[in-house]
Amino acid sequence: MVWKKLKIYLRLGRVHSSVLTALAPVVAAAATNFSLSIYHYLELYLIGFLSHIIFFVYNEICDIKIDKTSEKLKGKPLVDGSINLRSAKSIVISSIVLIFLLTIAFFKEKSIILIPIVILAFVFGVLYDHFGKRFFHADYLVASGYFFLTVYGGFSVTQNPSLLVYLIGSIAFMQMLFQNIVAGLKDVDHDYLAGGISTPIRLGVKIKKERLLLTKKFLIYIIILKIIYLYLLVSPFVYNMVPYESWQLLVSIILIVLTIFFMIRFLSNKQFDRAKIMRAIGFHEMFTFMVIPFILFGYIGIIGLLILVFLPVVWLGVFLILLYGRLMPLI
Repeated sequence: MVWKKLKIYLRLGRVHSSVLTALAPVVAAAATNFSLSIYHYLELYLIGFLSHIIFFVYNEICDIKIDKTSEKLKGKPLVDGSINLRSAKSIVISSIVLIFLLTIAFFKEKSIILIPIVILAFVFGVLYDHFGKRFFHADYLVASGYFFLTVYGGFSVTQNPSLLVYLIGSIAFMQMLFQNIVAGLKDVDHDYLAGGISTPIRLGVKIKKERLLLTKKFLIYIIILKIIYLYLLVSPFVYNMVPYESWQLLVSIILIVLTIFFMIRFLSNKQFDRAKIMRAIGFHEMFTFMVIPFILFGYIGIIGLLILVFLPVVWLGVFLILLYGRLMPLI
């Protein structure tokens, strides 16, 4: 009974997908090239995890009216009533308070700069949750929140982070921007009917007779963002910002090719299939993140690389099985 109720709350917070958000400040801290204890990284992971809970639970609260219009989303905890709005709001408020307290407890003297940074992350995240489906290009709001959450990790180490930390933050920004836009494809059906105007819908994407119709405007926009994204990913190698060997560059290129493959896959999917779109987008996000450990290999070593490569895969797989009984979320 306790596990059944806990499982519902974990689904509400989308815990299965929290690992990359939790690792965002961790990789920024690693990019400082300071010698840090495992506890420092665990503290940052906890901050990132709680931030994920805040962003996603609050997003569920804001989207409840739109979600209720979709038959496919009737299993969401707030939609089916298994969790009430008051409980969801309590989770958000408690997580925010906890992050502030943990920031002061963990990072003490640096909290004077970390508190404003995390406030900026929350402000951008909340603005997106409120207005994300009302204003064009609101995706830049949530991406900005992700940027500040990432550089939080760098500032937890030093008050003068290197250019590499800001580059990692910019990569995180572009990753969230790109993923958030393409993730809108899976919701085109019910967003349109409920009056939600996501970026894909504003750029003319629609569903007709169960077929996903993408416009040239949308495709050009996505391709431009992808090119900028890839430029940022290879910049540390091109501009010698990190120590590296040829094999690191080779593996990174292979991973980038895989991300392009999965991008083409979800963009060429003519039949609207929410599950297939979610799967392809998920693989795209995972392989893109995997480039980061190879960029930072000279700083984190083989142990750090293995953790950053395999933790997301294991975390995702374990929580999907625990929460949904399959390697794919039901909603």
